[in-house]
Amino acid sequence: MTARLLIIALLAMLAATAPARAAPEDEIQPTGIVAALTQDVVEIRSNFTGADFLVYGAVTGLQDGDDIVVVVRGPQEDLRVMRKIRTFGIWINRAPVRFENIYGYYAVASTRALSQFATFSALRREAIGMEHLRLSAPETQREETRFGVGGVVVSELGGEVVDYRRAIVRNRAREGLYVESPGGVEIIDGGLFRAAVRLPPVTPVGEYALDIYLFRDGIPIAQRRTSLAVRKAGLEQAVYDFAHRHSALYGLMAVAIALLSGWGAAEVFRRR
Repeated sequence: MTARLLIIALLAMLAATAPARAAPEDEIQPTGIVAALTQDVVEIRSNFTGADFLVYGAVTGLQDGDDIVVVVRGPQEDLRVMRKIRTFGIWINRAPVRFENIYGYYAVASTRALSQFATFSALRREAIGMEHLRLSAPETQREETRFGVGGVVVSELGGEVVDYRRAIVRNRAREGLYVESPGGVEIIDGGLFRAAVRLPPVTPVGEYALDIYLFRDGIPIAQRRTSLAVRKAGLEQAVYDFAHRHSALYGLMAVAIALLSGWGAAEVFRRR
């Protein structure tokens, strides 16, 4: 979509949501959000190097001092995290902790830093911001997990679990999967807004939820949700579907291909 078409679409959306008459100064203006994406499907092919798209829309009843937050949440997965522990002079991966329903992608864009306009309780309730991500490790699983010489129980070391959470956020931020962008939302005259979102090359496949919040006096007073689908396309999609529908056969074929490749390489070097 070109910039001109984008502006026309924004103006049309604003006109559709604007009140039919000018309201008196003492009348409370209704507040609402309309939003859309420049694309609602992202296809991943063999040459995929990432994707960029815009979240755009309009807010009715916008007042001075209001702030807008855009939160993108990717598909959830369970994650098993381990840490390197020195045992008898050797560094090995031990102390596994399983986290449930971890977002594969998480991005927050806002008009300014979250701490400047939102209350701690509001951010925690809506899980907005890296500090408020819900990274859950079941208590029963933690109590059964032991590591180190003498078998120290993880649940007895509360700080250890916090370190695991920080490591998840740090590693995914390094890959571009967890992003926080103060100032990433731009409010234009008339209540229009836009925010740019970047998907990295390692973007997971699945359904993404995009929530747009309007904050006033520290709390969200309006919310709008839209969605985005990230899918494999072409040969990658065919291989992906085959691997999931016929996992045993796919595994056997992968082993056969690996054996043939190794034998072929050995023959080439032997003849040389």
